[in-house]
Amino acid sequence: MQKQENAKLGLASLTPTALVEKGRNHVESCTGNPDITLPTDFLKELGDACDALDAANIAVQNNGGKQDRSRRAARVTELEAIIRLLAKHVEVQCGGIAEKILSTGFDLRKPRQPVGVLDAPPNLRAERGKQRGDVVLRWGAKRGRTTYSLQVNSGDPKLEEDWRWAASTTRNTYTLTGLETDKQYYFRVRANSTAGAGKLSDVAASKAA
Repeated sequence: MQKQENAKLGLASLTPTALVEKGRNHVESCTGNPDITLPTDFLKELGDACDALDAANIAVQNNGGKQDRSRRAARVTELEAIIRLLAKHVEVQCGGIAEKILSTGFDLRKPRQPVGVLDAPPNLRAERGKQRGDVVLRWGAKRGRTTYSLQVNSGDPKLEEDWRWAASTTRNTYTLTGLETDKQYYFRVRANSTAGAGKLSDVAASKAA
């Protein structure tokens, strides 16, 4: 059974000039291509959008002002929208066949790699918050995480039984509230993934505001 592939959109971080080149490459690749049938005038609209962005980009490069930059941004959005629509046509009509997808000017999307148990989030910091009873926590992000779990300890951080669950979040910063003012607390965090709970971070300490 042939492996099913997907088209890679390939729009991330493109400069306006590179976006024009990409759009024109799609026009050239899809013109007369037996593997793709597009709506009437679709490729003409794509080509026109490339020309419009090219002109807007030249205007900005020639000491363009705020209005020129605004026009260029609008042309970028318009061209990206047409390329996204083209990708949908390719996904439907090329049936996941690599050769057909590549013939339209798109690359192949890399399959997602399964994420295992994550290492401990790095650089956990704790500091007093702005409101009474608050502590602000920050830590380094872990790629592949689904959530972070926070734990708090108001006793002996060396005793596992003194640790309790405090909160879950998808961000790598969190403000714990309702703590006892001027009391010392200890904190740690773990990153969870589809493989389960990750390793616990080092301990950070702070008094609540």
